[in-house]
Amino acid sequence: MRRSLLLAALLVLVAVSACGGDSEPVADPATSEPVPATTTDPETTTMETTTEAESPPPQAPPGVPAYVAGYRDWVKLNRAPIPPRAADPHEGTKNVYASRERRSNGRFPFGTVVVKEASRPGRDFIGLIAIMRKERGADPAHNDWRFVEYTRDARSDRFQEIASGAVCWSCHVGALDNDYVFTD
Repeated sequence: MRRSLLLAALLVLVAVSACGGDSEPVADPATSEPVPATTTDPETTTMETTTEAESPPPQAPPGVPAYVAGYRDWVKLNRAPIPPRAADPHEGTKNVYASRERRSNGRFPFGTVVVKEASRPGRDFIGLIAIMRKERGADPAHNDWRFVEYTRDARSDRFQEIASGAVCWSCHVGALDNDYVFTD
């Protein structure tokens, strides 16, 4: 769509310049905003098309469900990286992202996915990804969150599931007032 609009605008400009230019502005078909007319020198003008480099769609880290692809573009829930703490099951420096904004009542809507990533002490790669996924009816006793944790020992390794369910929510009950989500 954008390419078509750019091509249409280019054709309008080429048509205007072929007529020797015009002092009246021409409307840009993409925005309906006036575009100042220009005059061109046919000796130096070349017809050139450019295409924007299309980046591939984001992919989930290897071994982690595809529904977390692009999580770093989601809402970041912590202001600064969360440092390692004693007795922290998610050992490492952490960042937490949510696919949706928290509601005014402090809870996340159904369909929200929360991803906590951590780089382990002394390592320069993400070695832990913990996921919370809120699904209607999944676990009403725990605000319908499903929990799962993945780890890996090397940057080139695939993530492997190491924990889920009760082992996760038994700790996250400490964030009950925050819809089970730790953000600091």
